[in-house]
Amino acid sequence: MPEPPAKSPDAAEAGRPGQPGAAGPAGTAAQRGDARIFRPAAEAALVAAGLVLFALTVHTPLPWTLIAAAGLAVAAMAIGVSLAGTPAPWTLLGVVRPCGRTVAMTAAGLVVGIGLATTYRTHLGLAALPAGGPGAFVLLACLIGAAEEAVYRGYVQGRLAGLGWPAAVALAALAHAAYKTSLFAFPAAAAPQQVPYAFLAAWTLAGGIAFGLLRQFSGSLIPPVAAHVAFDLIVYGAMADAPWWVWG
Repeated sequence: MPEPPAKSPDAAEAGRPGQPGAAGPAGTAAQRGDARIFRPAAEAALVAAGLVLFALTVHTPLPWTLIAAAGLAVAAMAIGVSLAGTPAPWTLLGVVRPCGRTVAMTAAGLVVGIGLATTYRTHLGLAALPAGGPGAFVLLACLIGAAEEAVYRGYVQGRLAGLGWPAAVALAALAHAAYKTSLFAFPAAAAPQQVPYAFLAAWTLAGGIAFGLLRQFSGSLIPPVAAHVAFDLIVYGAMADAPWWVWG
């Protein structure tokens, strides 16, 4: 009875799991794991880049303003497509049913937001709390803050969760700081003074990390939104008109 032909050493090596060319379960699982990390990271990076592009050009004249609109559209489309392909999009965003921990972390978030706001105002040489009733701009400021939390602590941090929570919190905070600093990169003519970029970036990064930790340990978007809204209520509470960087 003829013997089967012997495999060459190269063919034998290629058939071993973990070797190049292997098609075994280990190789397939590794490829799936890489895809589970790479795709969410790429989607989050596309959203962050689109918003930075928007922030860099939103205060510039035409035709550059069209680039701002394109950056915003890219970010919005990327979020929509990404969430459409996610099995549990609301959970990813942190929009979950509140529980006792949510209430406790929301209370902590209010303390964090108030503390950051009073410290920020003191640093600027203002009274710790605004005088008088709320100004006309404060509602819009709170809505902007809540939207930023939905994007950065909701979508970006949630999408990057596969990298581990420390990386997700840090990268979402970095993306937020890049966006906020970029808003001031090309100040409008109405800018009242030189923008302290280093302070702005460091402050936004620190706040982003604090808000990200609230999101992580509560499992909900409510605490970071509460913290950001509390911050904006105090920082912009007495402001009647929007600052130059909103409409400028």
